[in-house]
Amino acid sequence: MADPQPILEIRDLITRFATRHGVVTAVDGVSLTVAAGECLGVVGESGSGKSVTFASVMGLIRQPGWIDGGSIVFEERQLVGLGEPAYRALRGKDIAMTMQDALTALNPALTVGTQIMEVILAHVDGLPAGQRGRNRAAREQATEMMRLVGIPSPETRLDEYPHQFSGGMRQRMMIAIALACRPKLLIADEPTTALDVTIQAQVLELIADIRRELGMSVVLITHDLGVVAEFCDRIAVMYAGQVVETGPTGDVIGQPTHPYTQGLLGSIPRLSHLDERIRPIEGQAPELIDLPDGCRFQGRCEFAQPACEAFQPMRDRDGRRGVRCRLADGELAA
Repeated sequence: MADPQPILEIRDLITRFATRHGVVTAVDGVSLTVAAGECLGVVGESGSGKSVTFASVMGLIRQPGWIDGGSIVFEERQLVGLGEPAYRALRGKDIAMTMQDALTALNPALTVGTQIMEVILAHVDGLPAGQRGRNRAAREQATEMMRLVGIPSPETRLDEYPHQFSGGMRQRMMIAIALACRPKLLIADEPTTALDVTIQAQVLELIADIRRELGMSVVLITHDLGVVAEFCDRIAVMYAGQVVETGPTGDVIGQPTHPYTQGLLGSIPRLSHLDERIRPIEGQAPELIDLPDGCRFQGRCEFAQPACEAFQPMRDRDGRRGVRCRLADGELAA
């Protein structure tokens, strides 16, 4: 389904968290690949494991959480077990991540220019010798990054603080920080959360333009299937800590094979069918502390049968798509 030598390859990843009520398995056997230059959309309800999967990729899982199995390979380099000094050299330079809430992710006590310059000073090679020369060069590059993401008057706004920017501009600042070192992989976690529709479109177009300009790979984590349909090459649908369906975006959205994917698409209003009732997915996702042995979606699935109580592996469909449902090959598709 992806390039034979993907830039990122996640295999059977398991991430757990210890709580007072027991161990929560937030990510359970997730396998994903991202090819060079590709945009992968990762969708699912809140709590499905999307952000935790890629926080694991970034080495951001801390106690009481831990990676309990699997592998994460970035450019043929194993990241599971990588020491913190090596991860610090990797983050920001080769892999960058924008967080969900730009207001809380940015440091309110530092100017936005200082926060971009920190990344540049830490990772960019070839800066002049001497602290004054390094700072001047870093400031020039930070100004250029702000201009790249469409912030007007970057020379003066560089010295302003996050609270002086609108929500859309703060999100642009997060992207500027993430792209300061021209990373090979950008992980955008809900980059349009809490933004109005117009600003959402601007931010997504910005990411798409920079992706084309730099040739970088992008992972777009979102709840919005419309965003994925427009901007992503492939899609991975997650539910209760597992990937339940994956494949080319047009194929998955045009002919979904997992009941959960069908439910997500069925709950979206369509302008061409305004007289149709929206069909929400009934019930609730299972507690991650007490997961069923079989299909995690069986409690909400209209096609559930006794055989669904057994473990359901991912099934390969023609080498391009995968689905975690025993009915995917015929009965459900029909």
